[in-house]
Amino acid sequence: AVVSTQSTGGRDGREGSRLRIVDFCSGGGHLGIFLAYHFPQCDVCLVETKWGSLRYAKDRIDKLKLDNVTLCLCHMGQFVGHFDIGVSLHACGSATDAVLSQCVRVGAAVVSSPCCYGKIVTSDHVTYPRSELFRECVGGPEYFSISRQADHMSEAEGAMKCVDIDRIEFLRDRGFSNVSISKLTPLSCSPKNNVIVAIK
Repeated sequence: AVVSTQSTGGRDGREGSRLRIVDFCSGGGHLGIFLAYHFPQCDVCLVETKWGSLRYAKDRIDKLKLDNVTLCLCHMGQFVGHFDIGVSLHACGSATDAVLSQCVRVGAAVVSSPCCYGKIVTSDHVTYPRSELFRECVGGPEYFSISRQADHMSEAEGAMKCVDIDRIEFLRDRGFSNVSISKLTPLSCSPKNNVIVAIK
């Protein structure tokens, strides 16, 4: 269900040159609204499954008088729009991988900060390991053991890096040539402070 819509430009060939940013698992729009406010030349779509969160986001958007934000109430796999940049902040577990798959679908740039590595699970749409490199050397049980370790503070850093290297190798397998793992700053802002950045 689209709560509000407007004309935007982007990779799908529509008129105009405005970049379209999609904030997946947007919650109340903390990231997407920030981007819409600071980049008024871009159009931002907030994708979220909870109506209560989007209603809160709409109240904030109305107070800021933003006219470059679209709200989309749907599961991530139901989203079929085109966009130029996909972002997510602490998309839980496999939701981060669904974000990456959405970006692969349209060839969009990625900026994603993962969370809850221990909640990664195989589904009809996402299997693990993600990359060809990891599938050659890491089995499923070992992989899920590593992902669970990422949620334990004493072992988190190395385990998070391992899972996120698999994710950037997955993107590399699909034609993303400029991929990296960065950090949120300051590091103390969250123990889950990795940021996956990729451009095709």
